Amino acid sequence: MTKKLLLVLLCSLFFVGCSTKVSYFFLDWAIEWEVEEYVDLNAVQQDKFDEVIEHFLVWHREQELPRYRDQLQLLSAQAKQNTLTPELWQQQVTMAKAHWYRIFDFVMPELLPIIASFDDDQVQQVLSQLKKEQQELVDEYAGKDQDELVKDSNKRIEKQLKEWTGSVSEVQKNIIHQATTERIATLDMWLEYRHEWQRQFEQALLRRSETEYFSAQMTRLMTAPDELKSLVYRDKVNENTHKFGSMLIALNQTFTDKQRQHFDKKLTELVDDLTELHLDK
Repeated sequence: MTKKLLLVLLCSLFFVGCSTKVSYFFLDWAIEWEVEEYVDLNAVQQDKFDEVIEHFLVWHREQELPRYRDQLQLLSAQAKQNTLTPELWQQQVTMAKAHWYRIFDFVMPELLPIIASFDDDQVQQVLSQLKKEQQELVDEYAGKDQDELVKDSNKRIEKQLKEWTGSVSEVQKNIIHQATTERIATLDMWLEYRHEWQRQFEQALLRRSETEYFSAQMTRLMTAPDELKSLVYRDKVNENTHKFGSMLIALNQTFTDKQRQHFDKKLTELVDDLTELHLDK
């Protein structure tokens, strides 16, 4: 019942090993599996949650999939025409965030009463899992120096690029390395933000019987999380987003014909999948 839980609603649709269509057909199962990591629902809660997911999937297929398709087509056109700029990439990121917030706007009215019905044991289940995840992040990142963080980022971005282009050249690896080296460090601020978000989420759960407060606070945490970030952190995130956009532009200019064909084919398949899923009612 945290942002990670509902992230499945959006991110599990794309960038996975199997096709988008197959992933989507099993999305209800994936959501159920994710929920079980956080809390054991009773029979009444489970029935209501199943209804939420059923309503969500119908709405998502009809209303949201075309938005994803249109954004991908826009991004593809900008890349092919070499018109993508760091500012336009920032707009793409803002559009992606809007997809996320619309999901919460849709599911929150039905989801909040279920969460409010949690007993104390269920609340502790959720909080224990959140604390476990927070500690895992601290263990993963704490103590790593900048060189180690850059190395981890290089590997992650190279892997993602290879999935879309089929290969990564030495020139492209150098572009990635330069970008990750120049990126502004925000790890401490990110962990601090996560800690504060979790603290306020816990307080909201503990006051779940206060309907007005609970609804307002949960909605704020899910749809306006940037309010918890300092202005310095937000500015640095924006600057890093621009730097990431510059990296993508540089990478795009180095694609070989084979890489371009691989990228175009993968993107076309994804767009076609989203279209078919939208029309398959």
